[in-house]
Amino acid sequence: MADLHLRIITPQREVLTADTPFVVLPGTMGELGILPDHIPLVTTLESGVLRYSRDGKEVAVAVHYGYAEVQDNKVVVLAEMAELAEDIDRARAANAEQQARTQLKQLLTEQQLEEYRMKKYESKLKRAAIRQIVSGG
Repeated sequence: MADLHLRIITPQREVLTADTPFVVLPGTMGELGILPDHIPLVTTLESGVLRYSRDGKEVAVAVHYGYAEVQDNKVVVLAEMAELAEDIDRARAANAEQQARTQLKQLLTEQQLEEYRMKKYESKLKRAAIRQIVSGG
């Protein structure tokens, strides 16, 4: 069985070119497993892990949004961003995760406060309308 020819390209550079027996793509509707002789396909990609095989071992690539085209045993990934394991600063990624979690928690708290205010004023509006109906207005 022939291998797939995988290329991962971002606006900045070609990140990877490899021959592999399979590719797993992080599609927006779920993971897509691609084997040789797969039917032609174009799909959108979500931020996730692209997996492929190199020297009998599964390799992971961080892919952040984009498109993939499968045709004639070629898989071309056009991603907004893609990172190989050796290119990732783990400490920086952990710090970015913590900052994002803190900011998200703050935004959720603010959103909950706004929702409470909105319900409060909707309730006041409803009371005022009911009062007018009951008072004959």
